[in-house]
Amino acid sequence: MKTQRYLQRLFIHGVLLVGGVAMMYPLLFALAVSFMTEAEYSQVSWLPLPRHLYLGNYFQLFAGAGNIWLWAFNTLFRIAWYIIVPGATSILGGYVFARLRFRGRNLVFIFLLSALLLPGIVFQVPSYVMLARWPLAGGNNLIGLGGSGFINEWPALLIPGLVNSYYIFFFRQSFYAIPIDYEEAARVDGATTFQILRLIYLPMLGPAIAVMVIFQSVALWNDYVWPWIAVGGNPNVWPVALGFQQIMASSYKVPGVGIANYPFLLTVAMVASMPPVLLFLFLQRYFVEGVQGFGIKG
Repeated sequence: MKTQRYLQRLFIHGVLLVGGVAMMYPLLFALAVSFMTEAEYSQVSWLPLPRHLYLGNYFQLFAGAGNIWLWAFNTLFRIAWYIIVPGATSILGGYVFARLRFRGRNLVFIFLLSALLLPGIVFQVPSYVMLARWPLAGGNNLIGLGGSGFINEWPALLIPGLVNSYYIFFFRQSFYAIPIDYEEAARVDGATTFQILRLIYLPMLGPAIAVMVIFQSVALWNDYVWPWIAVGGNPNVWPVALGFQQIMASSYKVPGVGIANYPFLLTVAMVASMPPVLLFLFLQRYFVEGVQGFGIKG
């Protein structure tokens, strides 16, 4: 029996090891090629091994390819905004739907969840029109005509999505996973609702908040379509995804033809991929706790 269990574990670990190597191969390939010149890359096979550590691609990216530091700041500011503001509204909304009792609560909650039945791209055209016709903004008059509104301006990246139905549902389930006895004991001691949220619930919601931070950060770091639609004409407010796409498009030697500096392209891809990977590794423990708690107790 021991031998059989040992062989089963050996087989399972072998399959996992092969799968892990297969999943890591594209990342390792891109990392190795990013330290190569074009001439060296033209001679590589399926296993690229740089003869020497060539840093020219990284110098080209950070020194002269584009204003990546500004784009990174824009993206981090947007991530912080969408973690703090929608995060606060989601936690409050989750508390309201999990703990408070009022007439029509379930109907309102179902109406809120109905927004999840439609793909996000459906809302992009109405959001664009709303921002373009914003009264008294961008040269518009009181009824929203005559100018461009918030198009190509910061509010176009900060207004849509301030209320997130998914995270309200997520935190509602997280509140259900916490026994109400804590809140009842705190109210007996004279605590207010704000004190209960700040001192009792927020520490317990740490894993769930970590899940939200990871999801929001990765989604906004990779967000390309909406910034391209809303602020594509103003490079000063571009996020990383839009700026890096422009860098990669400009690296093609012949426009419209697939002749490119592939080591430089993979360097851009590596730099763009590292922040989400490092964030996940840093918050991995909290992420697993949050997902497990949501799935088992929710």
